[in-house]
Order: sequence, then C-alpha cells, then structure tokens
Amino acid sequence: MASDFTPLTPAELDEPLAEASAFGDSFSFSLGARGLAQMQADLREPARSVLELRLEGNPVTRHEVRVDALSRLLSSLQESVSSIAQAIVGKITTRAAIPGPLREATALRLAATFPGSFGAVLKGPEQHGTQREIPGIGDSVDILDESVTRVLDVIGLVNNGGLDEEPIVDAVLPLGARAFKHLSDLSRVVADTGMSAAISWQKPGSDTRDAVFSKPIAQRLGDVLDRNHLTEEQTIIEGRLGTVSDIRNRIELQMDDGKVITASVIDELVPELGQFFTQRVQGTFEVTTARSIVTGTERRSYRLVVLAHANDVPASE
Repeated sequence: MASDFTPLTPAELDEPLAEASAFGDSFSFSLGARGLAQMQADLREPARSVLELRLEGNPVTRHEVRVDALSRLLSSLQESVSSIAQAIVGKITTRAAIPGPLREATALRLAATFPGSFGAVLKGPEQHGTQREIPGIGDSVDILDESVTRVLDVIGLVNNGGLDEEPIVDAVLPLGARAFKHLSDLSRVVADTGMSAAISWQKPGSDTRDAVFSKPIAQRLGDVLDRNHLTEEQTIIEGRLGTVSDIRNRIELQMDDGKVITASVIDELVPELGQFFTQRVQGTFEVTTARSIVTGTERRSYRLVVLAHANDVPASE
C-alpha cells in the first residue's frame, strides 16, 4: 500500500525552530530547539555510506566494549579497506605508502554508538571529490564501496564455503600482500578476542549488504591466509593480446609456448586496450604469488601495468 508520508525538508523546520528559540529561558523549549536544530542539520547532511557494527562476545559486557579490542578491530578494518583500495587502483606493493587522497577517500568515521550488545555507526567521507586526485579513478567509481564490498565478499565466501581453501586464496590474492596481511590481522582480532561482528553496509541508493564475522569464521579465514606465503614481483612478458574486457578490466595474453595468462588491468590502461587487440605486445605485469606452506602449491595473480606493441620496444629493453 502506498504511503502518504512526505519527508520534511530543512526549510520547513525554520519556523518551528525560530519559535522554540524565542523561549530561550525555558529549559523545555531550549531542549526542543536543540533537538530541532539537530534534526535540521541531519536533513541538510549529504547522503553518506554507512557501516554498522554490532559486537558480541568476550570483550562486550552489556552495552560496553573494551577499548583495546574495539580499537584493534577498527584499525584492522580500516587498514584492510584502504589496502584493498590501493590494490584496486593499481598499486599492490607492500612497501609504498598509501597515498593521502586514497586514505581520505576510504576513511571511515566513527559517528555514533548504540546498544545491542554494543553497536557502532561508521560513516564514509561526506564527498568523494578526493578521488579526482587519484590517477585512473573517476566519479563513476566509489572506491570506498568497492573496497568494503570486497571485505564482505571474502567474509561471505568463508561463511558459505566448505573445506576447499582455493576459492578464498583466489579471492584475496589479486588484492596483494598488504591486503592479505591486514585481512589476516582483522581475522586474528576477532578470533583472539572471542568477538563476533555483525556487519551492515549501505551505500546511498543501494541495497544493504550484511555479513556475520564470527569467531569460527575469523579463525578459518586467518588459518587459510596464514598457510600461504605471498611474494610480489614485476615481470615483462611478450605475446598476442586476445580477449579484452573493458567491463571487468581483464585481458588474456597468449605467450609463444601457447600458455594463456589472464590478468587484471590498471584503470589508466583500459581506454588504450582496443588498439592492441590481436596484436603482438610486450606487457609489464605485477605478479603476486601465493605458495602454500603445507602443500607447496603455487597460485599466481597477474596485473597489467604497462603495455606496448612488441615492435615498438627497443631490443635492449
């Protein structure tokens, strides 16, 4: 059934706010004026992405949580999100600092707490204008939403998966060693403290995404990640450029021995891919390798960062 409810606009509160403020000496009217002023400020605030955490377990007593456990959780979550963002924009090294604009675009703010057992409301930046300072990222991409969604995808994969570790490693591997480490740290915080975190994420205009990061799920994710050792390197590969997808930012490169490499592509290169289709090319790839310390099995993820026609590259290179 359709609703007749029409949301208030900030301007509609101007008159009642002025009337309440006129009785400044009255405690009740003063309190009402403050409430109306806060309501008006909330209505004027631009829509922002919101992440809600509901925590239970050992560090939580009634509606309180130990500060050390909460700070570790929030820090590991923030670092996981920012490091994933760094991988998405094309730099997955463990050593280079995360650029300031990228940190700002993915910074979560603690906005409020609420009972049940302990809840925290985290908000994204008021605007994503800082993304314009990040090479290859335009307004069409919400890097914070992309990064948080990846975290929830990994948690969901562990929740829904069986004993097979490969899907988990395959999901985290393209994000690089830094994200690998911080997701492992996040898992250890939840597992070691005995917490359970129910996570809800909503980007304005989109459906809510939910995930439950319980101690057993965190323990499993941490164990899987810890059983794999990651290394990163750059390598140059020549071959014929086959499949090109500007939707998924992926290519296939067939080498001279017939082996086909599937790789993601940094955003700056996507508009140029068409001119190289079916041509013999030389590509520079960032290669992340995960080696299982249990079985010795190696899995690799490729990211294309430089591309040129093979005939255009001097022989010395």
